Amino acid sequence: MTSTDFADAFVSTKEALHEAGIDDEFFLDLIASRLLIERVGESNNQGWWDSRVLSETGRARLDEVTPKTQLQSRITLASKVGRKAESDHLPADTISLFSFGPRVESRISAAIEEIDASDDQPLEALESISVQSLSEGWTDRIIEQTGSNITAASTTLNDPGSGDSFCVGEDGYTQSKIEPEKWRLLATLLQGYGQNTDRLCVPYYPLKSELKSESA
Repeated sequence: MTSTDFADAFVSTKEALHEAGIDDEFFLDLIASRLLIERVGESNNQGWWDSRVLSETGRARLDEVTPKTQLQSRITLASKVGRKAESDHLPADTISLFSFGPRVESRISAAIEEIDASDDQPLEALESISVQSLSEGWTDRIIEQTGSNITAASTTLNDPGSGDSFCVGEDGYTQSKIEPEKWRLLATLLQGYGQNTDRLCVPYYPLKSELKSESA
């Protein structure tokens, strides 16, 4: 697939989420980003995690057990898979694509609980993703489709190195600082995933304590 194909799947997923009732522009971008990365990393694509939740097979299995809440179930399961995979590679107290801090995550969970999908295959664009290889910067076109007004060319990342995770910005953020910087965080974390071509190397920021920040 080309970067344009990924961007098209991202936009289609955002539209499906909006039609299902998610109105918050940032949540649309964040959830669609998570689902796209999750799909790319699934067992029958890059194999970053043992999951096929967003494949045709995953949809068929969930349709048998949760036919009325299939979309909610797929989003929730996909997010859990991504969060678990990231946490296996990250130190404690971090901000990552699948974990934006307790305050944001609580709001996202509430938004997902409210969705109502009438389309039988709202995530069809994701199901059709088939990835044989990735080129560095493959998420750049996705970033351009978010509401961040940020381009990959306007940000600079640290060298990911040879480990299984890398810190994007050592200063980190407190939970209260995440909200005003959320678009930049999302764009930069997506750019970090764009460095993943042949292995998983999870980008993250430190999540700082509010108390430590106030006493500093």
